[in-house]
Amino acid sequence: MRNIIAVVMLASIILLSGCSNTPSVPNEVRVTAPDITDFQKPVMQPVRLSVRDQRTQNHVLRVEHTSDNAEFATTHVPMATLMSEALKEYWPHDDDANVVFTVYLEDALTRVVPRSEGYSAEHHVAVRVVVRSGTEWIGRQYVTRVSGGPYRQVNYEQITDTFNRAVHTNLRDLMSDQILQEWLQEHVQ
Repeated sequence: MRNIIAVVMLASIILLSGCSNTPSVPNEVRVTAPDITDFQKPVMQPVRLSVRDQRTQNHVLRVEHTSDNAEFATTHVPMATLMSEALKEYWPHDDDANVVFTVYLEDALTRVVPRSEGYSAEHHVAVRVVVRSGTEWIGRQYVTRVSGGPYRQVNYEQITDTFNRAVHTNLRDLMSDQILQEWLQEHVQ
């Protein structure tokens, strides 16, 4: 009986000491704009560019401890602002332009999920683009998914880096979309 109690106490101590080593969830995630210096900027008339955040929440990081217990973190700069700044650096834009170029941010979330052997991270970024010129329009969607793990311990620096790469990939895919580029060249006069 004493051996059982000793084993239970030892297991409890080990479990609790492991919890104290788990890094705390950051309040903010540092999301950065992609480097687009290697992109040739399109030569065309300006578009009226806007980015709208359509997500139902503002957080970009969800750390799930159990199925009904999670912690959240937002970005230091709103995602729509970050994306807008990156896209405006690339596309010629003017608030009075006739061609309306709208980017809808539909998802930007990293889920850190506990697994039997540690944690896994699931990164998901999705944007939808609608461009209108008079009665004509084009719609395009860009989705980036990255999964990683299992990790023995949560590493928020690595998680942030991977999330940034997912955001950058998504925006770079949008900027280099040949179908969208051709439509814009044809319809932006």
